Amino acid sequence: MFKEIDKFTPFERIVGEFEEFKVPSDMFIEHRCTSGKIKTEFCRKWLETTERFIADKPSDIKFCKVTSVLSFPNLWSSKIIIFYDEKYWSEFWNRTELYQYWTPISDDISFVRKRNIKTSLQEYGYYEKFIDEDFIFKDELWFYGELPCI
Repeated sequence: MFKEIDKFTPFERIVGEFEEFKVPSDMFIEHRCTSGKIKTEFCRKWLETTERFIADKPSDIKFCKVTSVLSFPNLWSSKIIIFYDEKYWSEFWNRTELYQYWTPISDDISFVRKRNIKTSLQEYGYYEKFIDEDFIFKDELWFYGELPCI
Protein backbone atom coordinates (compact mmCIF):
# COMPACT_ATOMS: atom_id res chain seq x y z
CA MET A 1 0.00 0.00 0.00
CA PHE A 2 2.78 2.45 0.90
CA LYS A 3 4.53 1.83 -2.43
CA GLU A 4 1.28 2.57 -4.24
CA ILE A 5 0.87 5.83 -2.30
CA ASP A 6 4.40 6.79 -3.41
CA LYS A 7 3.24 6.38 -7.01
CA PHE A 8 0.51 9.02 -6.67
CA THR A 9 1.13 11.68 -9.31
CA PRO A 10 -0.74 14.91 -8.69
CA PHE A 11 -1.50 17.76 -11.08
CA GLU A 12 -1.86 15.54 -14.14
CA ARG A 13 -5.61 16.05 -14.48
CA ILE A 14 -6.10 19.76 -13.96
CA VAL A 15 -9.60 19.89 -15.38
CA GLY A 16 -12.83 20.18 -13.49
CA GLU A 17 -13.27 21.20 -9.89
CA PHE A 18 -10.96 18.75 -8.17
CA GLU A 19 -8.63 15.76 -8.36
CA GLU A 20 -8.92 13.01 -5.75
CA PHE A 21 -6.61 10.27 -4.48
CA LYS A 22 -8.08 7.36 -2.51
CA VAL A 23 -6.49 4.72 -0.30
CA PRO A 24 -4.92 2.20 -2.72
CA SER A 25 -5.93 -1.01 -0.97
CA ASP A 26 -8.85 -2.98 0.26
CA MET A 27 -10.40 -2.26 3.65
CA PHE A 28 -7.70 -4.09 5.67
CA ILE A 29 -6.40 -0.76 6.99
CA GLU A 30 -9.44 -0.30 9.22
CA HIS A 31 -9.89 -3.95 10.21
CA ARG A 32 -9.86 -4.57 13.96
CA CYS A 33 -7.01 -7.09 13.50
CA THR A 34 -4.76 -4.53 11.77
CA SER A 35 -2.34 -3.25 14.40
CA GLY A 36 -2.48 0.29 15.70
CA LYS A 37 1.15 0.71 14.61
CA ILE A 38 0.27 0.00 10.96
CA LYS A 39 -2.71 2.37 11.15
CA THR A 40 -0.49 5.11 12.58
CA GLU A 41 2.14 4.52 9.87
CA PHE A 42 -0.59 4.81 7.24
CA CYS A 43 -1.70 8.15 8.73
CA ARG A 44 1.90 9.39 8.82
CA LYS A 45 2.40 8.38 5.16
CA TRP A 46 -0.87 10.06 4.14
CA LEU A 47 0.21 13.35 5.72
CA GLU A 48 3.72 13.13 4.23
CA THR A 49 2.11 12.66 0.82
CA THR A 50 -0.08 15.71 1.42
CA GLU A 51 3.04 17.72 2.32
CA ARG A 52 4.74 16.50 -0.89
CA PHE A 53 1.77 17.54 -3.01
CA ILE A 54 1.76 21.01 -1.45
CA ALA A 55 5.50 21.40 -2.00
CA ASP A 56 5.18 20.27 -5.64
CA LYS A 57 2.27 22.54 -6.60
CA PRO A 58 2.86 24.13 -10.01
CA SER A 59 2.96 27.91 -9.79
CA ASP A 60 1.02 28.43 -13.02
CA ILE A 61 -2.31 27.01 -11.78
CA LYS A 62 -4.92 29.74 -11.31
CA PHE A 63 -6.38 28.22 -8.11
CA CYS A 64 -5.07 25.18 -6.27
CA LYS A 65 -5.55 23.96 -2.69
CA VAL A 66 -4.30 20.61 -1.41
CA THR A 67 -6.26 19.07 1.46
CA SER A 68 -6.25 15.59 2.92
CA VAL A 69 -8.79 13.94 5.12
CA LEU A 70 -8.24 11.06 7.49
CA SER A 71 -11.54 9.38 8.22
CA PHE A 72 -11.64 7.65 11.60
CA PRO A 73 -12.33 4.87 12.33
CA ASN A 74 -12.99 4.39 8.60
CA LEU A 75 -9.42 4.95 7.39
CA TRP A 76 -10.18 3.30 4.06
CA SER A 77 -12.41 6.31 3.27
CA SER A 78 -9.49 8.74 3.62
CA LYS A 79 -8.69 10.98 0.64
CA ILE A 80 -6.32 13.59 -0.64
CA ILE A 81 -8.17 16.22 -2.61
CA ILE A 82 -6.65 18.84 -4.89
CA PHE A 83 -9.15 21.63 -5.47
CA TYR A 84 -8.92 23.54 -8.76
CA ASP A 85 -12.08 25.62 -8.39
CA GLU A 86 -12.26 28.29 -5.68
CA LYS A 87 -16.06 28.29 -5.50
CA TYR A 88 -16.19 24.52 -5.12
CA TRP A 89 -13.45 24.63 -2.44
CA SER A 90 -15.36 27.28 -0.49
CA GLU A 91 -18.66 25.40 -0.72
CA PHE A 92 -17.04 22.05 0.16
CA TRP A 93 -16.71 23.09 3.81
CA ASN A 94 -20.43 23.80 4.32
CA ARG A 95 -21.94 20.52 5.54
CA THR A 96 -25.05 21.56 7.43
CA GLU A 97 -27.74 19.85 5.40
CA LEU A 98 -30.34 17.52 6.87
CA TYR A 99 -28.77 14.36 5.48
CA GLN A 100 -25.13 15.23 6.22
CA TYR A 101 -23.57 17.61 8.66
CA TRP A 102 -20.28 18.25 10.32
CA THR A 103 -19.82 19.48 13.87
CA PRO A 104 -16.40 20.95 14.71
CA ILE A 105 -14.24 19.00 17.14
CA SER A 106 -12.66 21.08 19.90
CA ASP A 107 -9.21 22.51 19.16
CA ASP A 108 -8.07 20.81 22.38
CA ILE A 109 -8.37 17.44 20.66
CA SER A 110 -5.83 16.45 18.00
CA PHE A 111 -5.79 13.27 15.95
CA VAL A 112 -2.06 13.54 15.20
CA ARG A 113 -1.03 14.43 18.77
CA LYS A 114 -2.94 11.41 20.05
CA ARG A 115 -0.90 9.22 17.70
CA ASN A 116 2.42 11.00 18.18
CA ILE A 117 2.61 12.04 14.51
CA LYS A 118 4.67 15.13 13.70
CA THR A 119 3.41 17.38 10.92
CA SER A 120 3.53 21.06 10.07
CA LEU A 121 0.13 20.84 8.40
CA GLN A 122 -2.84 22.72 9.78
CA GLU A 123 -5.47 20.41 11.36
CA TYR A 124 -9.29 20.69 11.63
CA GLY A 125 -11.50 17.94 12.97
CA TYR A 126 -15.23 17.34 12.51
CA TYR A 127 -17.72 14.83 13.76
CA GLU A 128 -19.66 13.71 10.72
CA LYS A 129 -23.22 12.44 10.77
CA PHE A 130 -24.72 11.09 7.57
CA ILE A 131 -28.41 10.18 7.62
CA ASP A 132 -29.98 7.94 5.01
CA GLU A 133 -33.39 6.27 4.96
CA ASP A 134 -32.00 3.02 6.34
CA PHE A 135 -29.08 4.03 8.53
CA ILE A 136 -27.16 6.72 10.40
CA PHE A 137 -23.41 6.79 9.78
CA LYS A 138 -21.04 8.57 12.20
CA ASP A 139 -17.31 9.12 12.09
CA GLU A 140 -14.57 11.68 12.63
CA LEU A 141 -13.03 13.59 9.74
CA TRP A 142 -9.58 15.08 10.26
CA PHE A 143 -8.51 17.57 7.60
CA TYR A 144 -4.90 18.62 6.93
CA GLY A 145 -3.13 20.94 4.56
CA GLU A 146 -4.49 24.03 2.93
CA LEU A 147 -7.66 24.73 4.87
CA PRO A 148 -10.04 27.68 5.07
CA CYS A 149 -9.85 30.13 7.96
CA ILE A 150 -12.51 28.83 10.31
